[in-house]
Amino acid sequence: MKTIKVLPLAIMGVVVGIVISVLLVITRTLPVQASAESSDIDNLYIFFLGFSGIIFGIVVLFLLVSVYRFRARPNDEREGDNLHGITWLEVVWTVIPFVIVVLCAIGGLMVLRSGDVEAQARTSGQQIHVLGYQFGWKYGYLNQDINLKDQQTLVLPVNEPVIFELESQDVIHSFWVPAWRMQMNATPGQVNKVSTTPTKIGTYDIVCAYLCGVGHTGMNTSLPGSIIPKVRVVSKSDFDAWITQQKAEAAKAAESATAQTTTGSAG
Repeated sequence: MKTIKVLPLAIMGVVVGIVISVLLVITRTLPVQASAESSDIDNLYIFFLGFSGIIFGIVVLFLLVSVYRFRARPNDEREGDNLHGITWLEVVWTVIPFVIVVLCAIGGLMVLRSGDVEAQARTSGQQIHVLGYQFGWKYGYLNQDINLKDQQTLVLPVNEPVIFELESQDVIHSFWVPAWRMQMNATPGQVNKVSTTPTKIGTYDIVCAYLCGVGHTGMNTSLPGSIIPKVRVVSKSDFDAWITQQKAEAAKAAESATAQTTTGSAG
């Protein structure tokens, strides 16, 4: 009966997997880190990627060796040998994946829960209401009493926590800023909260990460044809100046509306 040497092959698979993992990690495909949470999320991603590469190397090496070692010769129509399994090997390949999945679950819980759980407890920082609709976003600054019009730019101060309250007026959308690694669904009839702290001044893409209809691609600011402006992170002084400007414009618009109403009533 043909056999293969499991332990040496497993060691070779680990070595091949480590090489694959290193190549995957050094070939960085993630966007710039622009939030306080992005580093921990990237480390979690690298942790997942490393294990995936090792498992891939072991599985593929065993597969290739087995296909070659146990292949049928031309015109050989005999039945294969009956095998009843290797108990210790079955235990190993059950326990190891279980441990890996548990570690991944614990790591994911520790890292990802901070964004939405901390949002429930935070009382400082900018409170932003985000309304998703087909096909765009509308923003309201809850602690500034400012509501932006459709397709206006979301402006935020650097190094200050932001608590997003997300809703949808039609279908499920998903508000995602890749540079912040922050993503949360906007669901009809439900308010979802998530928190992040931008750490770099600049402009960043906003993506709807949930297929929401025929205009879905237009909600990705990195794609040509999108009319949604990118989010803009500015210094604290620039943000305060922008807030003052928005309030002045809102007051002027309110005065104009009041004057028109008064004129109309007098006429």
